[in-house]
Amino acid sequence: NQDKLKAALKRKGGHASYLSSTICEEFIALLGEKVFEHIVKELTEAKYFSVSVDSTPDISNLDQLKCVVRYVLPNGPVEFLTFLDFETHSGQDTVKSLLQFFEKIGVNIADCHGQSYDNASNLSGKYQGMQAWIRRSENAVSIPCCTRSLNLLLSSVFFKNFVFFAASTKRWKVLLERLAKANEKLPVVKNLSETHWSAHTDAVTALQKGYDRIKATLDHLCDDSQKPDTRIEAQGLSKTMEKLEISIMTEIWQTIL
Repeated sequence: NQDKLKAALKRKGGHASYLSSTICEEFIALLGEKVFEHIVKELTEAKYFSVSVDSTPDISNLDQLKCVVRYVLPNGPVEFLTFLDFETHSGQDTVKSLLQFFEKIGVNIADCHGQSYDNASNLSGKYQGMQAWIRRSENAVSIPCCTRSLNLLLSSVFFKNFVFFAASTKRWKVLLERLAKANEKLPVVKNLSETHWSAHTDAVTALQKGYDRIKATLDHLCDDSQKPDTRIEAQGLSKTMEKLEISIMTEIWQTIL
C-alpha cells in the first residue's frame, strides 16, 4: 500500500474523470439551459399554444408548480415542462406566476388558445379559478382534464375497497369465500403504495381479475349486513363499480402496467 501511495504521489499528472457530483450537476444544468433555449425558440416559432398547470409536492415536501405547454410543429405536437415558483394556491397567484414566466421568456399569453387542468377549484374554478382569470383578458378555451379525474376516481376505488374489506375480519372472510369459488385462483384486493410501483400492478390485477366477484361480495353485504353503516358503504362502493368508466379504466391500467 505504501509503494502504491508513493507511486501515486510521484505522478506528475492525471486524467480528469469529470465524475464528481458537482461537475455532473453543472453538466446537467448547462444541458438544461440549452434545451430550455431551444424549446422556447420552437414555442415562439409555433406561436399558438395551450397550457396546463398543476402543483406537486416533491420528496422534500416543497410544493412546485409544473407548467406544460403544448404547441404544434411540422413534425408533430411537443410538450414543454418547467417548474415555477408561487406564493399561494389561489387562482390569482398561480396566474401571476405563469404570466411572469411567459413575460420572462418572451411568450405572449394572447397566443394561448387553450388551457386544461384537473378539477381543483383554484385551477378550474368558474369564477376565481386560474382558467377564469386567464379568460378575463384572453380567449383561452378551458377543457377539463377528464383523464386526471378518472385516474383519481379509480385510485379511490382501490383504496376504499381495500379499507372496507380489511377493516372487518368478517367482511374479509366473505370476500375470500367468494374469490375461492372461482375456477382460477384470484388475488385478494390490495391497496396502492406511494413508494412501491409494483404494488400498483398487484392492486390493478386483483381488481381486474376479481371484478365480478368483488362486486358480488359488495352486493351480498348490502343485503346481509346487520349494520346500517356497512350496508350504506357497501352499496356506495357497488354503485361506483357499476360505472362503465371504472371497468374501462381498470382494463386500461391492467394493460399499461
